[in-house]
Amino acid sequence: MRPETFYTIGNNPTSGVSNTIMTVPNGYEARITNVFVTNNTGSTKNFSAAWVNGGDTYAFASAKSLNSKDFIEYGGEYGQFLIMDEGDTMTVTPEAGSTFVVIVSFILLKHDGTKFDLTI
Repeated sequence: MRPETFYTIGNNPTSGVSNTIMTVPNGYEARITNVFVTNNTGSTKNFSAAWVNGGDTYAFASAKSLNSKDFIEYGGEYGQFLIMDEGDTMTVTPEAGSTFVVIVSFILLKHDGTKFDLTI
């Protein structure tokens, strides 16, 4: 059994630019169990969010519109998670002039560096 360490981090991302919310440290993988995003602006605003893996970017929210004081949650159910490898990042880009909060919960696991080739 590998030892697991649980974390939750919060971020007030700067509006109008891409913000790195988290970077998985070397020698670890992160199992992202929940991403919570809320719009604390007085009007409807949008945001984009992505998982960056090596040179590839995978947007899981693209110009997602949120009403004032509304929120969206990704994951949260038992067994739902995104696995991020060492060096991977999560980014969030709030619309200019907005005020968003991002909270990410994850499990951090030490790994031995073994990689699987899933190429068919």
